[in-house]
Amino acid sequence: MPVTEADIQILATLARYYVLTREQIQRLCAPHLASGRSLRKRLTKLRQAGYLTKHAMQVTLPGTNGAAPVYYLTKPASELLASYYDDETYLSVSTRQPRADRLNHWIAMNKTRMVIEQGMLLQSEVKLEHWINEWETVNKIDHVKEQFYLQTKLSEQPPLSCSPDAGFVLSLRGHKKVFYLEQDLGTSSPQQIAARKTKGYAELANRGLHRKHFPETTLDVFSVLFVTTNAYRCKTTAEKLRTRPRPDLWLCIDQRELTPEAFLHEPITLNCQGERAPLVKPLEVDKENP
Repeated sequence: MPVTEADIQILATLARYYVLTREQIQRLCAPHLASGRSLRKRLTKLRQAGYLTKHAMQVTLPGTNGAAPVYYLTKPASELLASYYDDETYLSVSTRQPRADRLNHWIAMNKTRMVIEQGMLLQSEVKLEHWINEWETVNKIDHVKEQFYLQTKLSEQPPLSCSPDAGFVLSLRGHKKVFYLEQDLGTSSPQQIAARKTKGYAELANRGLHRKHFPETTLDVFSVLFVTTNAYRCKTTAEKLRTRPRPDLWLCIDQRELTPEAFLHEPITLNCQGERAPLVKPLEVDKENP
């Protein structure tokens, strides 16, 4: 099968996101198409050529009665991308079959990522420097045996680890800050989340191990963005975090308030003290010398 630039774009996009629905692929690669028919044909051809796999399970689409197939890359696709771009980091792209019980979580997480990336395009002051998902190796150019992931084992006895869903860096005014993402689908209670997640992040912060994941950071602290399904879970989780280790690390966000326009400068984050604030404070303008 002759591979076109449009094919490469689809494969490269999946390399970035790991798993996507057809609708998400179209939004990212071919937003100009009036329908998904031609894209479905292209995806079918890529599958037949051995570059894509369609997961046997489908994901339920929020707000609808339908379900959608999920696509991910194969090893030949990662090798094709490495050759096409002359970039060996593509060889470290995950081509593992995603767990069926995690498909909805992955699609929701990528939806959040897309909103964040769209928000970056609406302004020029803040830059999204780096994004790593939980199944992506952090140090892609190192020897395979030396590569590691965001998941960090902190203690054998008692067992303690930290397993972010994703991590990224925002740069602003000479500083680069690390953010970890926790995507919540409402399957555990706020109390369970606060009890299960906070110790690992607290120890990660106390040891400064976010610098291992993102050496480019200029700050000794990081934030955990907890993106949840509604305002109640946002508020209740923030309250439950208050008595847990390092509650200062956490910022809770109602998914319904998370839009490209609101992400950076609207007060959509809620901390453990019940205070709402924007993720990035607007640059103050000198009224006398604007």
